[in-house]
Amino acid sequence: MKNRADEIRKKYGNISKNGSSKESNSSVTSSRDEPEKSHPLFNRHAMLMQIMFSIILFLIVGIAFKNNNDHTVQAQKFIKHVYQDEFQFAAAKDWYEDKFGKPLALFPKDKLQSEKKTEEVSEVFAVPANGKVYETFSTNGKGIVIETGKEEDVETAKSGYIVYAGKKEDHGYTVIIQHSDEQESWYGDLKEIDKSIKLYNYVESGTRLGKVTQSKDGKSGKFYFAIKKDKSFIDPSKVIDID
Repeated sequence: MKNRADEIRKKYGNISKNGSSKESNSSVTSSRDEPEKSHPLFNRHAMLMQIMFSIILFLIVGIAFKNNNDHTVQAQKFIKHVYQDEFQFAAAKDWYEDKFGKPLALFPKDKLQSEKKTEEVSEVFAVPANGKVYETFSTNGKGIVIETGKEEDVETAKSGYIVYAGKKEDHGYTVIIQHSDEQESWYGDLKEIDKSIKLYNYVESGTRLGKVTQSKDGKSGKFYFAIKKDKSFIDPSKVIDID
C-alpha cells in the first residue's frame, strides 16, 4: 500500500513539473515573437528615406552643373535663383535675433559681438564711391552708372550679406549684397573684386569691394550701381545723394 502511494505521488509530481516547463517555454516563445517597439521620436525608415532623398538631390544638382545643354542651363538658373533670391539671409538673421536673442551660431560671431554696434548700423544707403551720375536710371531701368576718379575704390553702401561675387554677362565683375530689409545693392563693372570678398560673408557699410573700371582714355573711372527691392529695381538717385 505504501509503495502504491509513492508511485501516485511521483506520477503527479512529474505531471506538475512538465506543465510548468511548457508554460515557461511558451512565455519565452511569445516574448520572442512580439515585434520590437520603436522609439516614438525615432523613425528609422523615415530617416533612411530622407538620407536617400538628400543623396539623390545632391547628385541631380551635381549633374546639372556638370553639363551645359538647354535643360541643365535652365536647371542651373533655377538653383541659383533659389539660393540667391529666395532665401533672405539678412532678414532671417534679424528675425532669429528678435525671437531668440544673440548670437546666431550660423552667422559670423565677430559680426554679432556687440548689440550696440549693430544698432549703430544705419539703414540709409551711403555713397559707394565719390563721383557723378554718368548714365541715369531711365536709360536702362535697372541701375545707374557713376563716373569717378580712375583709381577710386567702390565700397558697400549698406551692411549685409554677400550673395553674389563674380562675373555677370552685362556688368563684368559684380558684387551683390543682401540687406536685412530684404533689399539688395548691386555693384558692377568693377575692374576687380577684392580678395577678402567671399560668398555669404557679412560686410559692414563702407567695406571695400573692389576698384572702378578705367575709361578708355585712362582719365576717369566708372561702375554700375543698382538697388533692388521686392524683385524690382528702383532708382538709386532717389535714395542716395549723388552729385
